[in-house]
Amino acid sequence: AMTAGEPPADGASVGGDFRIENEVFVAGDKEPRIRSTTIFQGGVVYDYLEEPAEVTIFDPQHGRFVLLDSTRRITTELTTQRVLEFTDRLKQWAQGQSDPFLRFLGDPQFDKESDETSNELSFNSPRMSYRLTTLDVEKEAVWRQYREFSDWYCRLNTMLNPGARPPFARLAVNSALEEGQRFPRTVHLTIKPDEGLLKKRLTVRSEHRLIGQLVESDRKRVAQTDQFLAMYTSVDFREYQRKMAH
Repeated sequence: AMTAGEPPADGASVGGDFRIENEVFVAGDKEPRIRSTTIFQGGVVYDYLEEPAEVTIFDPQHGRFVLLDSTRRITTELTTQRVLEFTDRLKQWAQGQSDPFLRFLGDPQFDKESDETSNELSFNSPRMSYRLTTLDVEKEAVWRQYREFSDWYCRLNTMLNPGARPPFARLAVNSALEEGQRFPRTVHLTIKPDEGLLKKRLTVRSEHRLIGQLVESDRKRVAQTDQFLAMYTSVDFREYQRKMAH
């Protein structure tokens, strides 16, 4: 049976266990489109999506993602290498397009501004802007693990969802967050394409609540996920994806 990986022996997990509650709102929505909980335990990250009921496990020690579909009781595994190869190809493709917005998405450049007093960060460009309110994080283990997970999850998301935005803009934002040792409490993304594929202006807001330690129910949830992992049928990624489409 597969397990999601033993806790690292090098002490990387000491003081590094925490949880994040996430909500994503589109435009003026009152209710979030996406709700998820991300648990960081022993160097492994468990991301629980409420609807559809899916779990993404990120195991950086072993360079892999494990995906669980609780409804169909199947699981699949993807190496981070494969995800990286996909996003590298996507980058080359986007940079070769005639559509200026797609080219921008392949290699986004932003003007960065930060306001120390209000802990706000902004990333501006004519086509896309981010505005963040952030939290100073003392623990290196927290912002380092969050950055690593967030980067990889962004890349994975692009691979799992055909037509999703390329990850490169968010990767630039994550890099600046880590430089300042900051955690994003709210992220406002505005997309302002001038012409071409996506004519509509789009705004997305995500809210993230950092809980600095795990409680018993978090640890139980992770233990149960590891049990499911051993019980579910393992399928290859293409089959997992094909079934997702229905």
